[in-house]
Amino acid sequence: MTKLLKLIFLLIGCLLLGWAVSTVDLLAVADLLIKLGYGFIIILILYSSVTWVDTIAWKNNFKQEETRQFSLWSLWCIRQIGEAYNTITPLGTLGGEPIKAQLLKERHGLSLKQGMASQVIARTTFLIALILFFIPGMFFTMQSEIISEKIKMACLLAMGILSILILFFLIFQVTGTLGKLARWASNHPLGKKMGVFLSKLELLDQGISSYYKNDILRATISVSYAFVGWVIGLAELYVTLYFLGYNLSLTDLWLIEAMAQLIRNASFFIPLSIGAQEGGLLLIFTALGMPGTLGITVSFVRRIKELLWVCFGLALGWGTAFHPGK
Repeated sequence: MTKLLKLIFLLIGCLLLGWAVSTVDLLAVADLLIKLGYGFIIILILYSSVTWVDTIAWKNNFKQEETRQFSLWSLWCIRQIGEAYNTITPLGTLGGEPIKAQLLKERHGLSLKQGMASQVIARTTFLIALILFFIPGMFFTMQSEIISEKIKMACLLAMGILSILILFFLIFQVTGTLGKLARWASNHPLGKKMGVFLSKLELLDQGISSYYKNDILRATISVSYAFVGWVIGLAELYVTLYFLGYNLSLTDLWLIEAMAQLIRNASFFIPLSIGAQEGGLLLIFTALGMPGTLGITVSFVRRIKELLWVCFGLALGWGTAFHPGK
């Protein structure tokens, strides 16, 4: 059933992609990609800085004593490997998380529970930072005189739903609800057959909830670094548009990036947000009175960047496989 749903969502994404590219002149898109020139190198440099900032954010999702078992460089390498597998596996943004946990165990002696707990917390702080990033973006969207009221309301509704879901996810972790559910299930006949698995879930939940209770400062630092990563994304968008001949204000850049990320996160069920990202950027740029060709070009630049980074992450993974830690 899961594979069937993935296939259906992928098909939907491909249809959206087909619609998006059919509405623009692909030769014009190719000309813009060529026009980008060495600006793409600057984009890669900016994106690499985002990966470092996100790694620092993740490091703060471990307990202080756990961080002594690895260096920032090693953690950065593990993150790139895991994110590469997140991109290429059918599980989408979850495929690489077990790989990260396994590498932390094999190379740095952290348990799978510690590795997975840090990743659940990292995902949460990352999303909290995204909500903080959305707030100015939605304010600029509401203030825009160009964007239609329908688009404004749709964005506000989507942001509200996403924010509520993230808040519930955070409360679920802080209150130790997963552990309570695991204990409740273990007292039932079916749960007794899954005793080992449920006990591991309970231990994982204890690690997560204790982090929020005892390391609130580290959680705040993690959110701050993740927010910085989103802001650097604005610089990446600015460089892309600048080399394509458009010099936009910070307000417009924040508006575009916030709406783009809102669409990308809302379409999480589509593998790689194929079609959703392209169609979203097409609609955003046209809504702002700019050519749809520009939106598709920006999307293609991001796709090329992601592809190169996936190759880099897989190369790091290949090196790790043949050079195990001693």
